[in-house]
Amino acid sequence: MALVLPPLKFKLKPICCSSSPATSHFQCRPAVILPGLGNNSGDYQRLQLTLKDYGVPTVVAEVSRFDWLRNAAGLVDPNYWRATLRPRPVLDWYFSRMNDAIQKAKEFTPGGKLSLIGHSAGGWLARVYMEEFGSSDISLLLTLGTPHLPPPKGLPWVIDQTRGLLNYVEKQCSKAIYTPELKYVYSGSSLLWELKC
Repeated sequence: MALVLPPLKFKLKPICCSSSPATSHFQCRPAVILPGLGNNSGDYQRLQLTLKDYGVPTVVAEVSRFDWLRNAAGLVDPNYWRATLRPRPVLDWYFSRMNDAIQKAKEFTPGGKLSLIGHSAGGWLARVYMEEFGSSDISLLLTLGTPHLPPPKGLPWVIDQTRGLLNYVEKQCSKAIYTPELKYVYSGSSLLWELKC
């Protein structure tokens, strides 16, 4: 049985916007949507349209389902089989697409900051990107259903599907915590469970 919620009877003002005294209107910080493993850019069209309705200029990193097959290059790396794989060079193609989207979003806010919205693997890939290429243009990382911690070790029924990538993120990347410079916001499956969806 599905839970049906009544429609909202009020309009939300995006918290990512700032008011300009000269123009007395809101200018929202642009957002870059980072697709999750196996997803393509078109999967995020509805989210992009919703953000547009709130006045948030949005760019989706150009990723196709076929692109994800590039990850098979990791199969020839002995670290894949040891579950000690590193994100680079296997995922450089994704970081290139991410960078292209970030550059495009920066056109909406010359000299300003932007938000990253990472779905699933897109969330931890954003953390790797910020560690490797810098985060001075990014003020918010919102992750949706992103595993930020590696799976537990030593349990016979647990297989690290990332083949060590999340261990790398845990050890090499800045912790995913809220700071004045970079705000982190998480939403995971437990939220859906609490809403009984």
